[in-house]
Amino acid sequence: MTRDDIQALAGLCRLHFTDTELDTVAEEFSSIVEYVGTISAIDGNAPLGTPPGHLQACETRADVAGECLTAREALHNAPSRNEAFFKVPRVLG
Repeated sequence: MTRDDIQALAGLCRLHFTDTELDTVAEEFSSIVEYVGTISAIDGNAPLGTPPGHLQACETRADVAGECLTAREALHNAPSRNEAFFKVPRVLG
């Protein structure tokens, strides 16, 4: 949108801008319109849960369990512990 478009719209909304504010609003409004155009390009007819096209080609790795730490190893550097548990400050009452 041009500066004149913003000025006309501001007049309809009974807004008054200084020249500096008008330039800033024109730039920001143009960015907003561009962003709305980007969103409008999204395929709204795709089934729910369908990932965007650029994500469909991603490969996943196998979900394989690895070695786990023992409770003693996990708690070794804990600032506060209670037997085999991390001790944390009370959050609610």
